[in-house]
Amino acid sequence: MRTLAELVKAEAERAGQSARAQGGTLAVQLVRFSPRLVTAEVGEGAACVEFRIVDETLDWRCSCPEGRGGAFCAHCVATAQSVNTRTDRKDSPGVSSATASVRTVRMAS
Repeated sequence: MRTLAELVKAEAERAGQSARAQGGTLAVQLVRFSPRLVTAEVGEGAACVEFRIVDETLDWRCSCPEGRGGAFCAHCVATAQSVNTRTDRKDSPGVSSATASVRTVRMAS
């Protein structure tokens, strides 16, 4: 079983090169952060991103046109990077986290 942070990192690595490059430059404000749900405002409010574990899968949505079209867009990549940065800082031995399967699915808009 994998954590939400692991799933979003893996999905970000599969994103297109342009999304990965642009995602590294966007500002992210994590609005809600829990083991099973993350919401964020990205690019000074240009887009809203949500990652959620549902039925052992990662569902995501982004309010931008590319994200609504089903792509793991630059906003999702930027949020994934923020999730992993925050998770890396908080990791400590013996602390359990919510888990999910390796399978990921895009959440319907």
